[in-house]
Amino acid sequence: MASVDGMVASILAETPPNPNFATEEDTVLAFWEKTGAFKKQLELSKGKAEYTFYDGPPFATGLPHYGHILAGTIKDTVTRYACQTVRSLYARR
Repeated sequence: MASVDGMVASILAETPPNPNFATEEDTVLAFWEKTGAFKKQLELSKGKAEYTFYDGPPFATGLPHYGHILAGTIKDTVTRYACQTVRSLYARR
């Protein structure tokens, strides 16, 4: 796990003060792919009951606002809890 911690530290150290967020997102996605961030969780929960989080349209109430950030955070937190607790439900993300 030390190598993953080293990669995280490296990514943080290399982030410029005014980042290009599209480029930074690509870097993070490449890191997740390289480390298999979600594959291990799926392997550990394979065969368990599947967890599905039903989500509505992204901006049904108009333009994006801070409430959408809260909704995304809740969705991520609930899904992580379902995957990482004793029940360890199978949740594709």
